[in-house]
Amino acid sequence: MNIFFLTEIESGCYKWRGAIPAKYLRRRGHTVQIFGADFQASASPDVLVIFRAHYPNMFKLVAWCKQRGVRVVFDTDDALDSVPRENIHYRELQDRLDLYDFLIEHADVVTTTTPILAADLRERNPNVVVLPNSVDPEEWTVLPRRGDVRVGWTGSATHFNDLAVALSAVRELQKRHSFNFVLQGICRDASLEDFCAGLFAQHGKALLNTPLGKSMKRFMEELRGIQYEFHPMVEFEQHAETVCQLRLDIGIAPLVEDTFNQHKSCIKYYEYALSGAITVASRVLPYSTEVPVTTRNSRQSWKDTLEPLIHPDSKADRDRLWRQQRDWVLTHRNMERNVELWEQVYRGELTRSPQAGLGSEPAMAADI
Repeated sequence: MNIFFLTEIESGCYKWRGAIPAKYLRRRGHTVQIFGADFQASASPDVLVIFRAHYPNMFKLVAWCKQRGVRVVFDTDDALDSVPRENIHYRELQDRLDLYDFLIEHADVVTTTTPILAADLRERNPNVVVLPNSVDPEEWTVLPRRGDVRVGWTGSATHFNDLAVALSAVRELQKRHSFNFVLQGICRDASLEDFCAGLFAQHGKALLNTPLGKSMKRFMEELRGIQYEFHPMVEFEQHAETVCQLRLDIGIAPLVEDTFNQHKSCIKYYEYALSGAITVASRVLPYSTEVPVTTRNSRQSWKDTLEPLIHPDSKADRDRLWRQQRDWVLTHRNMERNVELWEQVYRGELTRSPQAGLGSEPAMAADI
């Protein structure tokens, strides 16, 4: 097949939804061309895959594809119409919602990440297929652990409220146990204080009264009193290596229970597992469907779940849990295995996910 990907190319979303599938599709003999806003091509593709809702000229391009029999696939990994106001990208996304709705309704097939999000999208287009985010195992190397237990989190600046869920438990546990707490991502600044100061300098005191400003303030207040090491965000090509170099023993995935979050996927789980860390996640969607070690979103529950895992004598238990989690990810969320799904969709052989199968298998519950 001659496949065109139309996408921005500088984000984690592109990495998971574009770059990794493209690599394995090419290995299977397909031509995959990746375009940005300067879309120009000398020959028509067999299929045009449009990622998210970035370019206003998509209305004309979709019509052009329909006239020439080019299959149009729209891929979205988030419910963009449910982004909360405290999300750092909220304002810029509002101008894209008309295009988002248009692409959902006019694509021949809509592809997405989870059965929950697929069910929502089917209200506007019956042809929706789950293509679960899948790791490229070649990018990940488990490095030796040494010294104190390392507990950490990695992600973007859209998670201030989510992170705050677990921080009070981390603060109390540091008073009783020796472990390192690690934060990676959020910004490219040298420190979180520099990042927040820069935003307030740019937007003024009015930012304090916005949902974003309030979520940032709460996060920084919860972080106060915690000893932590900070590693800035890196280019997406370096992300897997960076997460491996953190040498986390436990990766946390706290998540507020709201409409937007329940449509997400379990990328943190996949990354932690491939880097050598076990995952402890909030007992909410999407994590409750796949992650075997989860906790209620309360300070006591996070403490009770983390404490036995950070104990010096718990290494054998952590190793057992990690192997279980890694094996599940490599079985069910591995692009080497899952690339055939992408082929079937792009050929037009698969236009709706089956009732059971890939994308719906829960992880085995862990005994801890």
